[in-house]
Amino acid sequence: MSAQQQISAEPIVWINGRLVPWSHAALPVWDLGVVAGAAVTEAGRTYGGRFLFADQHIERLLHALQELDFPPTPAKHQLLQAATEIIQHNLQLLPHGSDLGVVMFSTAGENSTYLGRPAGQPTTVVHTYPLPFAMWRNAFVSGVRLTVSRLRQIPADCFPVSLKVRNRLHWWLADHAAEQQSPGSRALLLNRNGSVAETSTSSICVVSNEHVATPDGDVLNSLSSRLVERLCHDAGIPFTRRRVNPSELQDADEIFLTSSPSCLLPVLSVDGCKTRIPPGEGPVFRRLLRDWSLATGVDLERQMLQ
Repeated sequence: MSAQQQISAEPIVWINGRLVPWSHAALPVWDLGVVAGAAVTEAGRTYGGRFLFADQHIERLLHALQELDFPPTPAKHQLLQAATEIIQHNLQLLPHGSDLGVVMFSTAGENSTYLGRPAGQPTTVVHTYPLPFAMWRNAFVSGVRLTVSRLRQIPADCFPVSLKVRNRLHWWLADHAAEQQSPGSRALLLNRNGSVAETSTSSICVVSNEHVATPDGDVLNSLSSRLVERLCHDAGIPFTRRRVNPSELQDADEIFLTSSPSCLLPVLSVDGCKTRIPPGEGPVFRRLLRDWSLATGVDLERQMLQ
């Protein structure tokens, strides 16, 4: 099979301006993204095949690269064109009604020690994956069980945790420990000051008396959280970003997680303490799920359950 035939037969990935088959996509072992976990990343999704909020995702990626003084990457329009091209191709390989997660990342370049010469260009990648709704279905219906981790969030004096990076060993360790402690649960990290931070893949929102609060310290600048804030504003639901104490989780009416790929997932319990309203039945969760669906033109509940 020729390279062109292989590209046509399987998903494609954009790497430094080249389109390659998924099975051939790789980073060199001397790339700092592998050697040091030094990479900035971005994660969005399609809705009905459309890469909504693409500008925001790419701008956040480029901002993070600039803030961390990473090597220059392709321009915004090149990344957008790459995403558009691979989405169009890769969606054709999936059943009707599927949607894609869209991932972009750029590394800090090459490890000069391994190569014995000055470092060269970074590796910039755009790829997709089929959104695994079946994997999230049980969490959507029954709620996510969270376990407060003994590991703490990386403090901002290490690097700005508001930026989305690939340095995630602490998250893997926290989720692994949570699974060992309470099989099927996910880790919730606290900050160094003991306040609530976030999970490995999602921001957390706490609802009491139909007021929504989300942590504002040492957390990712989450685009899904920003969308929730806008939807709350439009619906007249009070929304605040502030310090959230762990004790508030025990008395919450609703708790839900928000991320770009899975959108909204209700929380069943934190350390075994259940929310007052059963998962998915809270009025704020229901309203936001409806309004997010209307804003994107996709019935998110139906897509999650089908």
